[in-house]
Amino acid sequence: MAEPSARRLSRRPQRCERCGQPIDDLASYPFRHECSSFCPPVLDDLTAARWVHVYDAAWLGEDWRRLEQCLAPDVQFTDLGASVALVGRDAVVASMRKLAREAQMHEYNATDLKGYSSGAVGVITYRWQLDCTHGHKHVAATGRDLLVLRATGDDWQLHWCTRFTA
Repeated sequence: MAEPSARRLSRRPQRCERCGQPIDDLASYPFRHECSSFCPPVLDDLTAARWVHVYDAAWLGEDWRRLEQCLAPDVQFTDLGASVALVGRDAVVASMRKLAREAQMHEYNATDLKGYSSGAVGVITYRWQLDCTHGHKHVAATGRDLLVLRATGDDWQLHWCTRFTA
């Protein structure tokens, strides 16, 4: 009696952890299969926190190559209420380089990270706090960022960012 149910369980198709489609070749499970070319990664809260950590470490640590890897070529940065947006990877990196030259960072925190994705589009929201000296002025700023990312294979690239400052 136990043998037929065990046989039924072993014939149940395994499913891709990303797309949920059945995997015929059990030897490949849980590794990705053909769907890896079109199954985007999932952007949950933990993945969002990891992505923001890498992104923040790149600009705070002045690792410009790593920062470039985080940004889509056509990335756009806007501040709520600003009349001009930064457009393109080179413009965004140049702006962050300028900030690094002109400001001395004392503290930066990102909290309340939330990640969502649908297909190849991801959204991250989080709060940030920045304490720095810019010129000879002390600056304490807080705000919230809204990031829109695109899946690039197994990772994400920032496509659009808007900053809401308090």
